[in-house]
Amino acid sequence: MKHHRALLAAAILFCAAGAPAVKPYTFEDVVAALNQVVPFDWRGFLRMRLDATGEHAPLGGIGNAGWRLSYTDKLNGYQRSMEAADDLTDVRFSLGLVLKHKKGDKKDGDVLDVIPGSAAGAAGISPDMKLIAVNGRNWSPELLREAIAGAKGSSQLIELLVENAGAFETFKLSYHEGERYPHLAREASGADLLTPILSPRASGK
Repeated sequence: MKHHRALLAAAILFCAAGAPAVKPYTFEDVVAALNQVVPFDWRGFLRMRLDATGEHAPLGGIGNAGWRLSYTDKLNGYQRSMEAADDLTDVRFSLGLVLKHKKGDKKDGDVLDVIPGSAAGAAGISPDMKLIAVNGRNWSPELLREAIAGAKGSSQLIELLVENAGAFETFKLSYHEGERYPHLAREASGADLLTPILSPRASGK
């Protein structure tokens, strides 16, 4: 629990109690507050993360807290909620596509985002196109996910018929890893530090 208390102490120190107010702060203020709680090279730690980029997301905090990022073929709860609330189909971790529907119309599939380096991106699909069909059939979120799952471990290409400014084009995507959705999984060898950090301070009573 000491990590939980240290994080809480830093938050309380930096965000003083009282009436809501605009309180400007500087980078040095943040470093000073952290050093009062746990002496460390916070300036170097933060500068490295603010001034540089990496190939992957910074997962060190999750790993040091006893968890790891894993992928399964099941949607996580957050993605399921976001898809329902925002009328999306999110297969960014497999094909590299995020599709937007008109309210209540899952047959409408505007390409909202394409992940660089993904199968969709490599094929030439880009935002503002519209998905029309998957493997020769009118597209739907369910059909798209079935196609992704069906191509797993095979040489079968996933064919997407797309409309772009009134013109139609078929893109053949080479992707064979199945559906992929991110989840956090416990590392049995390490202590769970993440749960107490995320636990509410109040009991709710």
